[in-house]
Amino acid sequence: MVIFAVYKKMTRKNKHLNSSALKSNPLFVNIASLGLVQLANYIIPILIIPFVVRALGVEFFGKASYAQNIISYLTLIVTYGFEYSATQDIAIHRDNKQKLKTIFWTVIRFKVILLAISFVALAGLYFTFPKVNEDPLLYVYAALLNVGMVMFPTWFFQGIEKMKNMALFNFAIKALGAVLVILLVGAPADYQNYVLILSLSYVVVGITSFLYVVKKYDLRNGIKDTDLSRRVIRKGFPIFLNNVFVSLYTTAGMTVIGLYLSDTEVGLYAGAHKMVYAVLMLTSMPINVALFPMMSRKFDESKAQGWIFFKKCLFLIAAGGIIVSVLLFLIAPLGVNIFLGKEFAEAIPLLKLFSPLPFLVITASMLTVQGLYGMQMQRYAPFVGMFLGIFSICLNFGLIPRWGVNGAVIAWLSSQLLEIIIVGSLLIVRRKKI
Repeated sequence: MVIFAVYKKMTRKNKHLNSSALKSNPLFVNIASLGLVQLANYIIPILIIPFVVRALGVEFFGKASYAQNIISYLTLIVTYGFEYSATQDIAIHRDNKQKLKTIFWTVIRFKVILLAISFVALAGLYFTFPKVNEDPLLYVYAALLNVGMVMFPTWFFQGIEKMKNMALFNFAIKALGAVLVILLVGAPADYQNYVLILSLSYVVVGITSFLYVVKKYDLRNGIKDTDLSRRVIRKGFPIFLNNVFVSLYTTAGMTVIGLYLSDTEVGLYAGAHKMVYAVLMLTSMPINVALFPMMSRKFDESKAQGWIFFKKCLFLIAAGGIIVSVLLFLIAPLGVNIFLGKEFAEAIPLLKLFSPLPFLVITASMLTVQGLYGMQMQRYAPFVGMFLGIFSICLNFGLIPRWGVNGAVIAWLSSQLLEIIIVGSLLIVRRKKI
């Protein structure tokens, strides 16, 4: 509903849209394709959770989820800020073949370096963090996901606005991974295999898509441009810092829960978290990523017209976010029973507490990604993220010992609301200067 509303408002003034026009519109195709990518990345794992939970039990599901949570911090290192900065560079220079090659190889080489740094960091955790030391193989299996994250050039496809074929291929690989999980994960002792299979699916997608892109778009033998390469890396750094700080209120909750509570309680939180995160990835992520190249060009052409376009999108998408949040609250009991099973009955009130999150995240993402990044105001992002990260960490450590897993949810909701207030204020001040 949200996607269709955005499409209808932005791309056609006619009241009657025929199906051929709908299918041929690049924005709609890219949003739908990215939705399919997120479906593969998040919904398929959700669909196999009933099998996984029954095989592993809440405790070992919590153990596996906690390992994935810790590795998500290392994923931040390898993704850097390229998901938006490189996307923007590709979108702006996509008609210049030599610059396109320079940007592509700059990103790939730098991400390989970051991958090596992430494994060094994992080795450091082995010696300093008891949970990693107790089960190192589990964390290595989880960290293999980052190999796929390095090789998968999602940012390239976003920049050239060609996501359809990649989305279909990605979906097929993830579906195969889901089948393997169902076939090979049948007992608590298989919790490591569960994590390994999910990580290897990313590796297969990443390597295959990398080879496809290089051949399809003739990206070999690029001319070295040191100045452009430096600009590409430098441009992504503020976004990287912001992503690090944002992770403090999106993933730190589970990290802190693991420090105070049992693996079973981690498992309950992880189940509700995976469900709400799947909703977020199917709503906020596809719209933001598909809209970002267009929004960047709008602001680049005219700040005033870009602002008008931004406001239209914000209103429609935020309204859709409210609908998604209401639906999530209403279907929480049914969703938990179907996807998580009776063992997760205690997660129903937790999921209801999570329900405002889609609206808050969708709105905050629009303001930050389309507003700050679109208007080339990335320099503010790290400061906003740092403040919110510190605020969230303090809330998590203050609330979780008292209120358990509910404290983590409240901390996340509060942080998202504060992000909306801060970023919205920055954009209003900027607008007055235009």
